Amino acid sequence: MRMKLRQLAVLVPPSLRGPSVCESCGAEFVCGATLAGCWCSEIKLSEEARAELRARYQRCLCRACLERYAADETVKDE
Repeated sequence: MRMKLRQLAVLVPPSLRGPSVCESCGAEFVCGATLAGCWCSEIKLSEEARAELRARYQRCLCRACLERYAADETVKDE
């Protein structure tokens, strides 16, 4: 079975990975994905919001931007 590079990246501890650049804000961050899961899965976003973000961005976003999108979505629902 062939694994994609992104799937293999979770095997490397975050402290050993190089920084990524958030497509939304341009900030550098280190992906928090581990064998236990990814921190971006902890952030509550609707499937519609996740689909919109996947359509808009090709790579990962920093935690702060994902949290901002989640907060904006919560405000829209109220």
